Amino acid sequence: MPPYPIQPVIQRSKDKELPPLSTFMRKIAILLTLTMLLASLAGCAGDDDDGASPVGEWWTAETMAIDFNEDGTLITGEGTSGTWSTDGDSLTWSLDNGDDEEVTFSYAVEGDWLWLKYEDDDCGVLSSESISEDEWDDRVSEQTPPSFCE
Repeated sequence: MPPYPIQPVIQRSKDKELPPLSTFMRKIAILLTLTMLLASLAGCAGDDDDGASPVGEWWTAETMAIDFNEDGTLITGEGTSGTWSTDGDSLTWSLDNGDDEEVTFSYAVEGDWLWLKYEDDDCGVLSSESISEDEWDDRVSEQTPPSFCE
């Protein structure tokens, strides 16, 4: 008799299948691995929010500057009405003031801020909320303008 206990060696033959529980657990492990992999990549799937809508009221400090409605109409803070539309990063509006002139701006909505630039003019910025005159300059200076403003 050998000095150590003899352990039988269990070998699985190649023609035998895994027990059903093992097969089930293996499928679950593969499914969980794929789920974790796909969930981590889901954030990379587009939706860059490049075409954020300007719909809503936009303010310069405590003065309402313009209100873009979902139906494509607008009202300025001075009470002039008109229409608006977007195409990519261009916003076009036409005011009902008798001249029927369409004006096109480069625009970007970044968080609570609307940036507008007309041709070679300086960039203008509007806030989605009324901000006191005392805070306006400080809050605007904290913002990073979009690349078309440079």
